[in-house]
Amino acid sequence: MSLKIEFAIAGLALFGLGAFYASQKSAAVEVRPEATLEQFTATDFDAFDRHFEMDGETCAVGFKEHRMCFGTSPYEHDLVIGEALPASIPVLSAEFRVIVETDLKAGHLQTARFGRTLVLVDTKTHTVRDILRLDARTFARARGPVPTRNT
Repeated sequence: MSLKIEFAIAGLALFGLGAFYASQKSAAVEVRPEATLEQFTATDFDAFDRHFEMDGETCAVGFKEHRMCFGTSPYEHDLVIGEALPASIPVLSAEFRVIVETDLKAGHLQTARFGRTLVLVDTKTHTVRDILRLDARTFARARGPVPTRNT
């Protein structure tokens, strides 16, 4: 008989707990609207580590915590905002870590990485919509043109 009383008390306690939670205002859940960003942001630029030591060498840009160091690419100098990517340049999505660490972009854009440069490419036209040079000193300079090979 004592077991029935204990079950009844436990049931009442659970019922009371459920009633308490039901009567509370539900916490607002942040729902992120569909991304409409069509350019890189300062937050994107700031997501990367710069000038850190890895394996005894200084890495210009990458993710220190994830042991990723970005080298240069011969394609970086061929990227021009508003122009289609040359057919000779393979368009591969940026690494998962890059996608996770940067702001979500509009659905018709693909983030690609060529060396130390991020590019937003229109998936239908293969047109370069934006460029972000990760090895620049500031976000303002990162948005500027990619330096020529001679500079």
